[in-house]
Amino acid sequence: MQRFLFEYEIISSGISREHSIVAKDEADAKNVAVERIADMEFTDVEDIKLGRLVKAIELKDTYYECEGCT
Repeated sequence: MQRFLFEYEIISSGISREHSIVAKDEADAKNVAVERIADMEFTDVEDIKLGRLVKAIELKDTYYECEGCT
């Protein structure tokens, strides 16, 4: 598992931010990221433009994710 940090833009407001997501690979992360970002930003999926991958970090064995975060 890795943590992927992506840039994204909210198209309607022009605001750019970063968001990280834990996934097996970059393709899985991209598939889930836009929906999670739209939910977090209280907007539609069509209003989110996923940008470049900033970095990918290998997770260590001591990483725990709470039930509410999955």
